[in-house]
Amino acid sequence: ADLSVKLETIESSNVLAKLPGTSRPDEVLMVTSHWDAYGHGEPDAEGRTVRPGANDDALGTAGVLEIARVLVAGKPLQRSVVFAAWTAEESGLLGSEAYANDPIYPLEKTVANLTLDILQTAGPAHDVILVGEGQSDLEDDLARAASAQGRTVTPESLPENGLFFRADHFSVAQRGVPVLLIMGIAGGADLVEGGRAAGDQWIADYIDNCYHQTCDEWSADWDLRGAAEDIELFRTIIEDLGNSTRWPQWKSGSEFKAIRDKSEDARL
Repeated sequence: ADLSVKLETIESSNVLAKLPGTSRPDEVLMVTSHWDAYGHGEPDAEGRTVRPGANDDALGTAGVLEIARVLVAGKPLQRSVVFAAWTAEESGLLGSEAYANDPIYPLEKTVANLTLDILQTAGPAHDVILVGEGQSDLEDDLARAASAQGRTVTPESLPENGLFFRADHFSVAQRGVPVLLIMGIAGGADLVEGGRAAGDQWIADYIDNCYHQTCDEWSADWDLRGAAEDIELFRTIIEDLGNSTRWPQWKSGSEFKAIRDKSEDARL
């Protein structure tokens, strides 16, 4: 075969910030999102070519910034918190993978990674959708935080989409760091207005029309109350773990447990 190949080198950056802990600053919690989107594409019916990624994942990035704002304004935590906005997620988790290959903060001393990637914009829900059921006891932290809001946890209804293996948290999960992902397209939430059927319809409308398309842009029709509650869940978990000596563990059936177990001596 005789093929013409064009090679182009593109540089991009991850953006990280650290809120130092008071008494155990070397123990790190991470809350992350990705800042990249699909950029320019084929013109839509209105001639637009830019695919803004307002939900995927500017909304998640806004959540990370809001958690940072609240934590900075509050009482300092004993553990450090690292806020990260990854690049090149849409190109194959390249930004988070680059970090995981050469971490600034040792992964054996990274307590957990919490990732926001797509949040539902259809209003308050009676539940939060769990992606990757049965992986780690961070699921128990999520259940406690949700209960404090008067909500429950519902396992994802679309596991065949493999979302647990397609978001940035997976890069550090493969290196043994316990993770938790909120991703609004993992299953229809039980919305206060309209129930599960309305939650399923929101996913269908978003995936069929706006996912990675030009219409993934901010809309005055968004009801962000549910997204704000989901972001608040992560803040609650971070504050709890940030003042704790507990290290979340992978469950016995998780394929990542053995990796974390090997790093325990290095952590101690």
